[in-house]
Amino acid sequence: MTEYRYIIVGGGLAGQRAAKGVRKVDEEGRAAVITREPHVPYERPPLSKGYLMGKESLDAVYPESPSWYDENNVDVMQGARVVSVDADDHTVTLDDGRELGYDKLLLATGGHAWQLPLTGADLERVFTLRTIEDSDAIRAAAESADHALVLGGSFIGSEVAASLTQLGTNVTMVFPEGRLLERIVPASFSAFLHETFEGEGVRILTGSKPERFEGDGSVQRVVLDRGEADQETLEIDMVVMGVGIRLNTELAADAGLELTERSEVIVDPYLRTSDPDIYAAGDIAAWPDPTFDKRLRVEHWDVARRQGLRAGRNMAAAALGDRVEAVTEQKPYTSLPYFFSDMFDLSFEVWGDLSSWDRTLLRGTLGSSSYQLFYFDAREDGGPQSLVGVLTVGRLGDARKAIPKLIKARPSYDEVADELADETIELSTLVD
Repeated sequence: MTEYRYIIVGGGLAGQRAAKGVRKVDEEGRAAVITREPHVPYERPPLSKGYLMGKESLDAVYPESPSWYDENNVDVMQGARVVSVDADDHTVTLDDGRELGYDKLLLATGGHAWQLPLTGADLERVFTLRTIEDSDAIRAAAESADHALVLGGSFIGSEVAASLTQLGTNVTMVFPEGRLLERIVPASFSAFLHETFEGEGVRILTGSKPERFEGDGSVQRVVLDRGEADQETLEIDMVVMGVGIRLNTELAADAGLELTERSEVIVDPYLRTSDPDIYAAGDIAAWPDPTFDKRLRVEHWDVARRQGLRAGRNMAAAALGDRVEAVTEQKPYTSLPYFFSDMFDLSFEVWGDLSSWDRTLLRGTLGSSSYQLFYFDAREDGGPQSLVGVLTVGRLGDARKAIPKLIKARPSYDEVADELADETIELSTLVD
């Protein structure tokens, strides 16, 4: 049996950053990254945007080149799958029967794209988007497609619809909600998005669900349930389902780790699971967030990036114990959630927790070169509405540093509404 000081399970950004975090603390301890994909670890945002449109090469997908792992003595086991974790014996078993020992283990297993269980979903040219191969296949199909159906009105669906449109494909978006990004943005911003997408030629069918796909080998039609509008049949050449992911937490469950009711892996502030020698990071990890005083789990690039690095540093510091200098001792994960998105010429960034909000305040004018939406929600203790997040479009300047600090201060709506609405007041002046 091969022994490792560190084993990282997962080939996404969290896994790669964890390997980097380990090496920032421990330059010598034997380390391995195990990924079921035939690639070194990579990040996923380009797959629905620049890489999908052919504007970026694979170099933009890999945060580190394959040579980095050799140079830093990190074994990468590509195309390998961990089938079990024995927490008592500190071993993992691979699908080829090999057993590997570990001192510290990180689970960064992420999730898999959800495919709606519909009749005809197994036809050719019906895609989900999660891997490099998925993005390659979608781009190849778009080259000969006249009409693409995109299912989902959140970020993946919106980004894919924008990318396919820019590749020259006619796109129809279908989703059951009443408007684009319904859970994330207010109605006024959704209306602006609808105008933007429709202006680019995208047809948007809200309040609609696919009933079945039809075709001879490849998908040719979709029958839609339009609610009060009854049914509608569309002639299509391809389908992309952007309807979310399902978490890969089976290993964690089988290892006896504590999970939430939604199968999220519970971690402490140091990203340790209920087993002190097993850590978790990225999409699967539900951590105690100090800003909002509740557990959060976020499926975005920056969380995977920051959590992976912190988990790697923490597990290495724990493994080395007294040999670690104070500067590299374990530290809690306290970063504010952040993500970004690009759709056509619109680029926006979001800080904070937008999972629950009651009202928004607009600073600036929708459609201008720069504006912000400030989100407020009632406190769980019954207190006043307090700031929980900010969505920004366009230039930020000094506001980029002020916004995270302002969110962490959690001011109430009444305290800051007048100042936020006044663009002549610098946001930095609202932060102590």
